[in-house]
Amino acid sequence: MFLFLNKKEKDTWLPKLFDLLYENMQTIAPSEFPYEEEKAQWLAKVSPALSKEPRQIIMCLIDGELAGYIQYYIRERMLMVEEIQLKKQYHSTTLFCCFCKYLSTIVPDDLQTIEAFADKRNIHSIRLMERLGMQPCDSNTESPFVHMRGAAAVWMQQFFESVRVQ
Repeated sequence: MFLFLNKKEKDTWLPKLFDLLYENMQTIAPSEFPYEEEKAQWLAKVSPALSKEPRQIIMCLIDGELAGYIQYYIRERMLMVEEIQLKKQYHSTTLFCCFCKYLSTIVPDDLQTIEAFADKRNIHSIRLMERLGMQPCDSNTESPFVHMRGAAAVWMQQFFESVRVQ
């Protein structure tokens, strides 16, 4: 079941979202900082950001438990996907596809671009974005992240074609 995070309940949900993010990142790019320090920094950034109207989080609950979430915002005709996290047991399932299908039903029809950031060590995410027609759009070699951009129509077309193939 997909549902939008009720921003009045963010203090309840944000720690759970962080735990999912932290667990996934420990596999991809383990932090050198203690869990509590990472959590405090993340909450200090995400909590105020969520007070801005365009920023949204869609959660997926399976049997009442958090299975994954997507954090995004839409500005003008651009979709910025800030975070997609799935519990490990859902990594090789259709849950990612279900999130994308759901997202495609709520974004504006005149969307032109889609952007996202990925940790440079997260090769799986970068390759997935490339398969969906996205390419790196900056050359900041100092950043630990790669900024990807693509045409929304191409992204949607590539996504739905890949779903049909599965």
